[in-house]
Amino acid sequence: MNDSLTTGYITAGSGGSMPLDKDLAVTIVTDSVALEHLNSYNFRYFGSEYGKYARLLSADRYLLPSHDAIIKAGEPSATAFVPIEIDVNGLSPDTTYILPFRISDSKGYDINTEKDFVLYKIDLENAYSSVKSRTYKMRGSKQMEGGMSSNITTNKTVLPLAKNQIRLFPENLSVSADLNVIRNSAIVLIIHEDNSVRIKPYGNIEIEQLEDCAYDPEEKKFTINYKYRRPSDSEWTTVHETLTRIE
Repeated sequence: MNDSLTTGYITAGSGGSMPLDKDLAVTIVTDSVALEHLNSYNFRYFGSEYGKYARLLSADRYLLPSHDAIIKAGEPSATAFVPIEIDVNGLSPDTTYILPFRISDSKGYDINTEKDFVLYKIDLENAYSSVKSRTYKMRGSKQMEGGMSSNITTNKTVLPLAKNQIRLFPENLSVSADLNVIRNSAIVLIIHEDNSVRIKPYGNIEIEQLEDCAYDPEEKKFTINYKYRRPSDSEWTTVHETLTRIE
């Protein structure tokens, strides 16, 4: 994720027993017919859990600078790439976004109708969280108002929100995919250019930042200090924690 457009690539390939003896031009388009495959994908993976269904990305969020690609004759991989520019800033990490594409023309070559489409899945990531590395080891302490301090440790999932923002749950609270729980419990870390960190609420939780909070890019470690109170809480909980990325 960055402050402008993010570039990805759609791959088109040629197969068969004989190599190409001349360049192959293919044209890729957004195709509503591929929506049938999106519906099948949703039903297969989520069944009746409609809130988890993958959604189409809005047309104003992406651009294909060119719909055409050339697979060069003699190219060992027999593939070509079509760039796609996507504005991912502000997309929800709780939603799966899909773009359906199809090969509409191959300039005289046969098209395999079972493999002429792709459901392009958009994965959000930034410098602090990616699909392959979203887990941090948390160590710290917490103290409820009027209570004793206790040590806490757990592995925490961190999700990207923007180029310099991530979302997580406080202390060792259980992770939830329920949107109401997320709105009432999640917090946001904003990492500034000097690696200082500001903590703010994601939704309805109350947050007060305590002491200095920072990110160490060499150790890939956050040190954060805060107290929080959810809408369902009557008292504040004070938390001091370090988060070290697991890779």
